[in-house]
Amino acid sequence: MDETINVLVWSEETAPEEIYPNGINSTIAEHLNERTRIVARKTGLADPDQGVSSEQLEWADVLFWWGHRRHDDVTAETVDRVEQEVREDGLGYVALHSGHYALPFKRLIGESGDLGGVRWEEPGEPEVIEAVASDHPIANAVEDFALPRTEMFDEPFDIPEPEDVVFHSTFPDGGEFRSVVTFTFDEGRGAYIRPGHETVRIYHDRSIRRLIANTALWAAR
Repeated sequence: MDETINVLVWSEETAPEEIYPNGINSTIAEHLNERTRIVARKTGLADPDQGVSSEQLEWADVLFWWGHRRHDDVTAETVDRVEQEVREDGLGYVALHSGHYALPFKRLIGESGDLGGVRWEEPGEPEVIEAVASDHPIANAVEDFALPRTEMFDEPFDIPEPEDVVFHSTFPDGGEFRSVVTFTFDEGRGAYIRPGHETVRIYHDRSIRRLIANTALWAAR
């Protein structure tokens, strides 16, 4: 029998309530709990130990991290706990959307996470997402797809050379981005998933939901 995967979904909880009434972390956890092999819990910045106590991290096999405006409110002690659990004990770490600036992610990759460009204009613009490593487990049963409204990120993306670029995004004006990439952080697997702008219900998209579930299974220790 396949083992159950425990997933902790963290958010700073600044997403608009009219888009995500229960928060992005709750939304992702609810969708993950629809999968038979996954048990997901939400957690957040306002929770004890900033949502990532030693007990929470020991329980989890994978940590998903969505942040946007409050990266600097995460303490060095919190970053230390996360880094240790990933590097030494094999916790999977997945950065979501603006989580490329999250302090734990920047610590793990050893780079700034800076982008070449960002653009968001109402009503947004479409994004075409292509599986460029279609045989990777993260791409399992996820065909090329498009999001009708999103925020544009453009290269260059200041990260180390990833192990795999699984999905690649293009935008109408010629912008492009490595939208799903993978790493190894000593004992732990890591990934970055770009789509997830908080003013659009992207985490309800069927392809994004499958991609996230695939990533959880792949990254689990």
